[in-house]
Amino acid sequence: INIYAVFNVGAFNDPEGKEGLSHFLEHMIFDGSSKFKDKKTIQGWSKKYALNSWNAWTSFYQTSYHLRCLPENYKEVLSGMKDMIFNPLLKQEDAEHERRVITQESWRFYKNEKHLNYLKEVSNNLFYGHNFSRVGCALGWPKTIAKITQNDVKKWHSDRYVKNNLQIVITGAVEEKHIKDMSEFIRGISTKPITKYVKGVVKKPKLLKIVKNSEDIGDPKEQAEVTVSRTTSYLPEKQVQVANLFRSLVSDLTNERLRFEKGLCYGVSVSLWLDADFSEIFMNIKTDEKNIEIVQKEFWKILKEIEQGKHTDKFNTIKKVYIDQIKSKERTSDQIANDAVKDLSRYDNKIIPLSKELKEMEMVSYKDIVKFSKDIFNPKSVFTEIILPSKK
Repeated sequence: INIYAVFNVGAFNDPEGKEGLSHFLEHMIFDGSSKFKDKKTIQGWSKKYALNSWNAWTSFYQTSYHLRCLPENYKEVLSGMKDMIFNPLLKQEDAEHERRVITQESWRFYKNEKHLNYLKEVSNNLFYGHNFSRVGCALGWPKTIAKITQNDVKKWHSDRYVKNNLQIVITGAVEEKHIKDMSEFIRGISTKPITKYVKGVVKKPKLLKIVKNSEDIGDPKEQAEVTVSRTTSYLPEKQVQVANLFRSLVSDLTNERLRFEKGLCYGVSVSLWLDADFSEIFMNIKTDEKNIEIVQKEFWKILKEIEQGKHTDKFNTIKKVYIDQIKSKERTSDQIANDAVKDLSRYDNKIIPLSKELKEMEMVSYKDIVKFSKDIFNPKSVFTEIILPSKK
């Protein structure tokens, strides 16, 4: 049985100047509670009852505590989870310990001061006025992590870890009795008014192009790196499968053109990031510096060809493959739970079944792809980032 206890609080809820607070609290839940005196005791409990799977993650919108267990350990697991989540010790010495750990974790992401400042520059350009520019990532910034106090953590726990801010997802070998037992988990949890997160709006980038030397941003590279991206506000549910098929079509065409035909790179990455109040689709390629201009020209040429209807056959092939992939998709019960948790955040507390994904995918036409391409990749709103290779 997989159990996810999810609080609708994440990095975008963090107070200004205390970015990283939600993630900080997540760490401290594992440092001890009224029944479990310290981290080692908790680890022993996880190995004995939860298949050594007791873990958590913090996103922009959620903090999720999760594990899996055998059905015979279900009640013990619920009792332990409840105590750790709702009766944590939150001691001063643990706060200082976690501060050191989280600061080290953040520098693995930011690399160094130059790189951190560059990431801020890019996010402020793409997301100015949006929470993303303030937060950067769920970890917070090293300087804001340093400002988080034990009292901040205690108050955040008291204010946000409440019944009306909690959702529970269970999957696997679940029977009716397990659903009934969940009422004991919920019993006694306090309820408080919660300020609902207001979704942000993504505007046109201030700058449409940034060119940097890799050494100047603290991230030396052997090759040039070109990223062409479009960032927008929330994409509605009906456009998700259009976006997925568009991404697949552009990925096929860019790899075919830039790798197989012209040999300009090992591969092209075309990625899609769909979240509750922002979306981003981007092409990223690493190549020789002399190829930068041709890479950009070929990318825009491919988009123009799509809009002119030149790749209908390829689209139909990709669509069939994508539908067959959905039909044949094999997912563990843990993957189903994890996907459901993320759906709850993105789709305003709805879970999208595979059957609906399939139906929406089947309805996507080439005309939808053309319209999406014209709307999203309007040159007046597209951002290009070029990182030049190290000269040393």
